[in-house]
Amino acid sequence: MRRSISTREAGTTHRTFAAAAIGNLLEIYDFIAYGIFAVPISRTFFATHSELISLLLTFLTFAVGFIARPVGALVLGRYADRVGRRRALSLTLILMAASTAVLAVCPSYASIGLAAPVIITLGRLLQGFSAGGEVGGAVAMLVENAPESKKNFASSFQQMSQGGGALLAGLVGLALTHVFTDAQIAGGAWRLAFVFGLLIGPVGWYIRRSVPETVAFEAASRERAPALLPTLASHRWQFVGAVAIMVFWTIATYVSNYFTTYAVRELHLPLSQSYLGQLSYGVVMVVMCPIIGHLSDRIGVRKPMLFGATLTALFAYPLFWLLAHQPGPLSLMLVQACIGFLLACYAACASNVLASIFPTRFRATGVGFAYAIGVTVFGGLTPLAVTSLIDITGDKLVIGYYLSAAAVVSCIAVWLTAPHRDKPKHEDNAATLAVTE
Repeated sequence: MRRSISTREAGTTHRTFAAAAIGNLLEIYDFIAYGIFAVPISRTFFATHSELISLLLTFLTFAVGFIARPVGALVLGRYADRVGRRRALSLTLILMAASTAVLAVCPSYASIGLAAPVIITLGRLLQGFSAGGEVGGAVAMLVENAPESKKNFASSFQQMSQGGGALLAGLVGLALTHVFTDAQIAGGAWRLAFVFGLLIGPVGWYIRRSVPETVAFEAASRERAPALLPTLASHRWQFVGAVAIMVFWTIATYVSNYFTTYAVRELHLPLSQSYLGQLSYGVVMVVMCPIIGHLSDRIGVRKPMLFGATLTALFAYPLFWLLAHQPGPLSLMLVQACIGFLLACYAACASNVLASIFPTRFRATGVGFAYAIGVTVFGGLTPLAVTSLIDITGDKLVIGYYLSAAAVVSCIAVWLTAPHRDKPKHEDNAATLAVTE
């Protein structure tokens, strides 16, 4: 028995973490790279007489990718719950790499006319479909490969990998702006960011193919997978709670991703300086998510989640006020680091909260679908909503109100949904014991 549990503990390895996290890293890298280079992308594929309209069309295409997320969550999540996490995650990575290639090689509007924005939109739909199936499978793999006493720590790698994607995108953006002039980037050098993203695909696919299936899934696979529609209906209130938890998580994430456009368009900072904030955000997320995850295994998830969301509700507007009145690289890095820290306190714990809501045979579908709905409604529309609100109100600080409102909603959701305390640390995963005894 001790040897079996020790073997189960050994399953929480660097290779397992890498297999589950690398797709999330590629997903967020591509999304952030799209946001970082939104201006040259808008001029390449959405040429109009108005820079604002071109930018809004670019962000609308960004949002279109989220429409396919719930479909991908149901189709690929169902696949993961039927045939296993490993096979489903290998498939999602192939689809992600294919969608990345579209941005890397698609001809411009000047070359092929309306076909260019159509191809880009189709590529975004493919990316959204694959991303919809990615999160549920990745969270399931992380949680099911961890002992009960380390589930929050393990699940925190999902958000840490997103921070890693933000950090990598910021580094690539910074490198490109130092190697190429603004004119060269606008002329097509921005595509190199997506060419680089293509290199992640084969490496991730190899890692995922080499990782064994989770023991919890193998134990549960002896039972028939529940029918989709009745299970969705029976878990409707769990979905409501899960989506409410997603509100702050996803809006804070995509507000952070929007910072490069915000810094250039509203604060009039150079493009190269705008990436410094992305770097500080990425570093904080990579460092703090595992620390918060480890801490929450000891004190529970409610305290850090409420801490992060409550302080954001109180300080989002003052942070943006500071940035607007003292625009510069240092204030940009400070504000993004603060938002990154508060988001890490919340999001590092949120993955395991979502995973605990749904049973093993429905976990990838349930987590993925709830995440996809939350991200589609609140995340995909964030750049478009913020850009439009600033233009309508003429107030570039409205983004602070937007973020504060999201934090208030999720504070209520955490208070009602998250467990008051975790199970005792000595308890082992029930599915694991069933297999090892």
